[in-house]
Amino acid sequence: MIFFAAMIFSIIMSVFLFLIGYWEAIKISNEEGQVKGGTMIFCLIMGFVFAVFASSFSTSIA
Repeated sequence: MIFFAAMIFSIIMSVFLFLIGYWEAIKISNEEGQVKGGTMIFCLIMGFVFAVFASSFSTSIA
């Protein structure tokens, strides 16, 4: 049961972080001059990390 809850949480966090990263990329693309992309990079990397967590939890369930 705990692995299932962890998998669901990881999937939700992964999707949320990918959406935030995408939204930040859209904001950055409309800027002129030098931009700061730290939030976008952090969100995309953490989205991949949570996707790996979800994958490992899903293999633990089966």
